[in-house]
Amino acid sequence: MKNSNNFKPDLPIIEEQFLPRFVWLEAEDFEQARVTSETKFNQTKEISQWQIYLNTLALRGFQKYLKQRNPTITINQDNQNQAFDNISYLTVDRFSFCLIILDNLVDELVSIPAKVITSSQPAHFYVLLEILEEEQQLNIHGFLRHDKLSQHLQQNLDSSKSYQLPLSLFDEELNNLLLYTRFLSPSAIKLPVVASHNTLRETIEAVGQTALVNLREWWNGVFEGSWQSTESIFNGISNNYAWGYLRSGKESNSFPVSGTKLIDFGILPQNKPIALNVKIKEENEEKGLLVEIRPLQEEYLPSGLKLKVTLNPNTIEPESQEAIAEEIDKGIQIEFSEAPGKQFQVEVSYQNVVVNEEFVL
Repeated sequence: MKNSNNFKPDLPIIEEQFLPRFVWLEAEDFEQARVTSETKFNQTKEISQWQIYLNTLALRGFQKYLKQRNPTITINQDNQNQAFDNISYLTVDRFSFCLIILDNLVDELVSIPAKVITSSQPAHFYVLLEILEEEQQLNIHGFLRHDKLSQHLQQNLDSSKSYQLPLSLFDEELNNLLLYTRFLSPSAIKLPVVASHNTLRETIEAVGQTALVNLREWWNGVFEGSWQSTESIFNGISNNYAWGYLRSGKESNSFPVSGTKLIDFGILPQNKPIALNVKIKEENEEKGLLVEIRPLQEEYLPSGLKLKVTLNPNTIEPESQEAIAEEIDKGIQIEFSEAPGKQFQVEVSYQNVVVNEEFVL
């Protein structure tokens, strides 16, 4: 392995535009909520008519918000998860949304039923909504990813029928929610495969396996899972969102193939994701690779963030190299060469959180 260095390019600063956190409700929304509450209550009587009324207003208002921000987004009522109490479900571009709907948020804790976590299809995102009927307004207080919820419950596991979640768990920056649905694959947020007999602990602790990323397919423009071409993410960000440019300290033209994955393990303010970039070029009989990580929406990486590349992983002779971010680093990178058919591992870690990716050339 060769040539590891940190880079600190001067990136253009683009003013961040914060999205509104509320939606105005219109007369037709209230009329539809009234009709739906009467019809569904007469059919089932399992949920109070008032709660059905609030749920309908929240569903309509939240769908309106999503459509205003991204007119091409696909939204469907989730028929695999049935609404109950103050909980409703949506499918948004292959992501499952669980909506937690309140009519009056008076403290810093939110109560959700335990069966929301142990349902047969856990949601990718849990969104906290509040209906203010007199103000004719839907407030969107934030969202919580399933992996973040699981981490919290592992530390606060009990046998209660409901959980009291602090509001501080919810990400208030709705830009992040839109970015996830646009640029991430649903597989990037691992959901447990839950059998009907699973206990709550088994449900929370279920994890997925790391997939081997085949870099040979990248030369054909084929990116799997949550990986996408850097160009596609760059174009989407620069045209639609207030992010800095994705670029390396190296000459971009020298690496004709480049893939990017957005990862988020809560290390930056408001859980903003960071970009892991893997760039490839031909180099005689080997492939030249440049692995880099840099922040999005933040000027610097958090000090102590570590990037590690390991050749020949899972063997008796692994070879590793690492780069650690300092306080003024806008990005860190590792450059190396490897033969086709070989495997290598990339590890991004900060404090006690680790993200691993495995590749084959």
